[in-house]
Amino acid sequence: MITLLQKYSFINYAKKLSKESWALIGFIAAVLISAIILSQAVNLTPQVGSDFFFSSDNPKFQYDKLISKIFPQEATQLVISAKGNISSPEYLERIRVFTDMALLFPGVSSVKSLTSGPRNVKDAEESPLWKRLLISEDGLSSNMLAFLENVSPQEIIPKFEAVIGLLESSAFRLQIAGVPYVVEMIRRNLVHDLTLFSLVAFFAFGAVMVFIFRSIKIFVGTLVSCVEACILTLLTVGLSGIKIGILTVNLATIVFVLTLSHIIFLTHNWRNLSQARGNDPETAVFEAVRMTFTASFWCMITTLLGFLSLLFVQAKPLRELGISGAIGTVVSISAAYGIYPLFLKTVRPSRAAKEKGDRERARSFFLRRTVWIAVTVALLCVICLPGLSRLNTDPSLFAFFKKGGRLREGLEYIDRNGGSSPLDLVVRDASGTKLNTNRMYQRLWQLQEALENDKSVGSVISLPVLMAEGVRAPLAFLLTWESLLKWMNKPEYNKIARSFITDDHVSGHFLLRMKEAGRTTSRIEVVTRLKNVVSKQGFITEMVGGLYLLQGELSKLVASSLIFGLVRLIAFFIVIAYIVSRSLKISLAMVLSLGVIPICVFGFMGLFRVPVDIISAPAVNIAIGMGIDSMIHTVSAVRRRTSKGIDSKSAWLQARARLWKPILSSMLIVSAGFAIFGLSAFPPTQRFGISIVLGTILASVSTVFVLPLLAEAKMKREKSDPEIQEPVIPAAESEDLDKDLDTVSTT
Repeated sequence: MITLLQKYSFINYAKKLSKESWALIGFIAAVLISAIILSQAVNLTPQVGSDFFFSSDNPKFQYDKLISKIFPQEATQLVISAKGNISSPEYLERIRVFTDMALLFPGVSSVKSLTSGPRNVKDAEESPLWKRLLISEDGLSSNMLAFLENVSPQEIIPKFEAVIGLLESSAFRLQIAGVPYVVEMIRRNLVHDLTLFSLVAFFAFGAVMVFIFRSIKIFVGTLVSCVEACILTLLTVGLSGIKIGILTVNLATIVFVLTLSHIIFLTHNWRNLSQARGNDPETAVFEAVRMTFTASFWCMITTLLGFLSLLFVQAKPLRELGISGAIGTVVSISAAYGIYPLFLKTVRPSRAAKEKGDRERARSFFLRRTVWIAVTVALLCVICLPGLSRLNTDPSLFAFFKKGGRLREGLEYIDRNGGSSPLDLVVRDASGTKLNTNRMYQRLWQLQEALENDKSVGSVISLPVLMAEGVRAPLAFLLTWESLLKWMNKPEYNKIARSFITDDHVSGHFLLRMKEAGRTTSRIEVVTRLKNVVSKQGFITEMVGGLYLLQGELSKLVASSLIFGLVRLIAFFIVIAYIVSRSLKISLAMVLSLGVIPICVFGFMGLFRVPVDIISAPAVNIAIGMGIDSMIHTVSAVRRRTSKGIDSKSAWLQARARLWKPILSSMLIVSAGFAIFGLSAFPPTQRFGISIVLGTILASVSTVFVLPLLAEAKMKREKSDPEIQEPVIPAAESEDLDKDLDTVSTT
């Protein structure tokens, strides 16, 4: 019995394990340990605050904060719209109950409603202030304004939702709007997609990998390497102080794909070497690493520079994505070449008899179909090109939520009845006159009416509205303008005048609620139009702030980053392409082939008016990164062959016949993973996934069909049909050349 136990004991079994096996066990254990450390050290829950648009040092964000400091207001507003018969006793009783319950919540400083502010419904309808604040334009609903202080949306919104669920009925329909609510809904959608679709995407990656590689060991090695790269990236990013935000929420999936790209080409070269020469596993892996690493290195440099280019934009989410993506790019190549080769050493590839036949069929296909497919891609670019001028880079707030859903319908209703997005205008008289005279009161009223007449403006609250409300008080007609201002600046009236006029009475504050629906121009153009309205009335706009402006500035930065970011990326790529190819002609061909991706993806989105928001915009950069990888590996293979005396056209034909499988495999794996995001209930995530799938397919087609045609194009055609006249190397000779060239490492 003792002998039997010793024979099958763990110690005896452990002694039989090789060094490579222990290394594999160590890496798997390291993944589990690092995952535990990550869960304890980094908060992986997406953080979305009301200030997520810009960093704190951004001038636009500072203006917004300065306005709040000069004109103190009752904190952040949450708008709750209540549909029903606003004059019925039952309706008013529910309004009173909701108001009283909301006041009990920590962080709610005050609530204004039909039962807390005006004397009654009739008084609210006759009041210049309460009518604008509380009564909808169609008269079928009223608003309750909850003012929040020092409380997070994640904490307070569920409490309001609980009260809504308790009081809502068929005759009393409640809907929420306001910055805190929008922020919380975006956060919830991101959390849902992060926990569900990212996990499902990883399983999709894995399923396609098993199908393509047909090896459990390769699958496990790939999964361990990619997951460890994701964990190390998230851990490094988290310890650097960068929180998971609206763009970095997809960082793990991006790093997974970057790591996977290196692994696919490394595995393909290893398989070819092992089958062609019958090397022992360790030698085959070593030669495959030498052959693949140089091209992978330049792919990494190109992707790294692409992410680093985002550091020059002012949009906080894009800068965070730039830093996080740069970290992930370095970690991904480290994991691909530091972890995965150890797993590869344990695999014994089977000799594939059909490999030779596959290459010959591929050569025949590329020989006769390249022109037609390339022409089809060119026609697609021509069709999509007009869409670039129709690209919607400043979508409405509704574009973040599912069309037809209750959330979006509620936002749209509130938007139609008073506006949904705040905008602050600080104005002063062009001549420097103070705003505390009766004559100035009339001029401010004219400005008030001019702003309200703009089609993009919902309601406007300003100093003249406030003073008109004050005049309605008993005996208020006996007070001068100056006395009325002092009266409304007393503590018992919450010093409300301070929210709309400075202490020196030189500058006034107009608080606008802007409409998102029906906007055909950008927010920046709307703000410019309103500034012109202010100018025509004899005033000067000193400062502009509010969520409406910040969204407009963010959309402007997204558009500029799309243009200048791609220009910088292409400029970097030209340099690296020349280093890899040592040919200006091939470098330009690579750039033109790469241009197919943004033209078709953005053109398609422009033609069908698909919004390009800050979450979906970086998808094209990721697809371009995949295209760069494929092109650099293909050009490296061509260069290896031409350096051995093979003519350029035959070299391209052989390279494509060798690399079409890893390029197609990469496309299938990435498309399968990101296609899952198309099933999300969060529209930006849908657009993000679909854009990457479309861009990845275009990148693969461009690499295999467009790039070779452009690289071999001549100014004058020397043959009537170059595709038919293409020289074909005999199969046996071609096979021998491939075997020899696959063992030559790049220099």
